Amino acid sequence: MSSLNTKRKRGRPVASEKLDKQVLLEAALDIFSEFGFEGAQLKEVASRVGVTTPLISYHFENKEDLWKQSIIHLSKEIMQRYEEVRLLNKDLNGLDLLKAFTKHYLYLMAEFPSMYKILLQEMGRKSWRYDFVSQHLLMPVVWFSHKPIFESKGLEEFKSIPVANFVSIMFGATSSFFVLAQTLESEYGISPFTKENIEMHANIMNDLIFKQFE
Repeated sequence: MSSLNTKRKRGRPVASEKLDKQVLLEAALDIFSEFGFEGAQLKEVASRVGVTTPLISYHFENKEDLWKQSIIHLSKEIMQRYEEVRLLNKDLNGLDLLKAFTKHYLYLMAEFPSMYKILLQEMGRKSWRYDFVSQHLLMPVVWFSHKPIFESKGLEEFKSIPVANFVSIMFGATSSFFVLAQTLESEYGISPFTKENIEMHANIMNDLIFKQFE
């Protein structure tokens, strides 16, 4: 567990101050993804949403609490989108459904860049934050991605791929497209955040990975 023991400031904020928690959590995600947990400061989050630091401290125990709540908020957004995709593609099965999830994951990364930035920050080292992002951001997506594989008949050859290798290949193929955004733009004049390029990357990636199993 973290050694942070910063106590919440007591006393109520002034009556004129109001806090939109959703706006605050999204701003916190931006700050944490930009500066990392250690570098992020509550005053920067407060400045981003136009409130005072004591107001944030009134609603959240400390920076650790704000970080956790922002991750949970992001996780709920992602899982809600995945459920929408599942319902939208309820008639698909097997590889077709997996391709749909893969494409949607690319769109999620484009919409929520804080997701892959925080994952990359925390997944490389063992800590309480690694455990938290793994539980709330990574493993739910892994479960959704693998679900159509194991629920489908056939695909024995595809099912033989070890889960560890499958996860690393899929995460690398999706996240690297955005991690390399500056290089792709400066060297090739391509922005990975446009719908046209997301669709192209998704189609190429799905063909490279899944076509041999069709």
